[in-house]
Amino acid sequence: PKYRRGRDLNITIRGEFSAFMLQVRKIGADERRGVDKPARVGEFVSYPPYIQPVMCDKDEKTAITNKNFSPKSHVSVTWRAPKEDVGDIHIVARFISEEEYWQITESREIPMNEFPVNLKNCGKAKSCILYSEKSASCHEDNCDYILTYSVINSTSVEFVLGGSAKGDQSYLAVGFSTTPEGENLKMISCIKAKSSAEIKYFVLNTIEEGPTEAQMQLENKKMDLDGDDRMWCSFVAPMVTHSEEGNSLDLSVPLYQVYLRGNTNYTRGAHYPVLPAKLIASKKEVQIEKIKLQYHTMEKPKSQNSAADIPRTMVLLIVIPLILLVNHKQLTARFL
Repeated sequence: PKYRRGRDLNITIRGEFSAFMLQVRKIGADERRGVDKPARVGEFVSYPPYIQPVMCDKDEKTAITNKNFSPKSHVSVTWRAPKEDVGDIHIVARFISEEEYWQITESREIPMNEFPVNLKNCGKAKSCILYSEKSASCHEDNCDYILTYSVINSTSVEFVLGGSAKGDQSYLAVGFSTTPEGENLKMISCIKAKSSAEIKYFVLNTIEEGPTEAQMQLENKKMDLDGDDRMWCSFVAPMVTHSEEGNSLDLSVPLYQVYLRGNTNYTRGAHYPVLPAKLIASKKEVQIEKIKLQYHTMEKPKSQNSAADIPRTMVLLIVIPLILLVNHKQLTARFL
């Protein structure tokens, strides 16, 4: 299990104690504080009335402690992860219990999930395309479609796709075409099939035939389902894909970019994207090495069998227990 940027983590302490102090620290030295000083991260956003925050870092509630010394058997609080990347973290608690003074308990390391993608430096260090059904702007947790990409050493392109993926059969894709109507469309798709995700390359020869799967050498493929209604994937694609079957893709030349999401059709033993009635494409051909930032209002994709809109995104909770038992103290964390 991993924690996510900007998300809540429920932490529960169980045992017999009268006083405590709790912090969440990042693993490794903090250059701002010195090599030997711990780096407290995030902020405690919810705690019982008999608990109080400790302002260790300016006005941030980076630690909590007890208000009184009455006996305690468990304490449950909520910690919110920072929105920026801080790497792996662990939970550190100090206790006063009977005659034991400030006994220390630490959780194991909790790695950071790279998804949702960090939108920092969009339009500066990388290109970002952000689409929403509801508004002209959005962020990583509520965009219906997110695409980021950056060129690596002029030989390959690193892509991240993410967004709303309702139902057991859905997809997100980035396509490339010689026309805004999708002529000779080549698309790299992140496909959700029930509880798993996969990345595939498709070509569209004719609308009637529909997308057909083709081969592309994709590297560093990563997929993640963020609850039941959001999906993420990342991959590195070659700048030029050669094929003798008409499936070549040359990203070094200007092409129209096509942004797709919708449902898949399970046929011939595989999931194939169902193209929307109207393609959403860039206004002009895009040179992929030129960094861009674009917001747009995206139409809802049509369902496979009818023109009805798919349901709007709902917020669901992910709960993954993390338990550490040290002596007679138990430290439990749950993701929200």
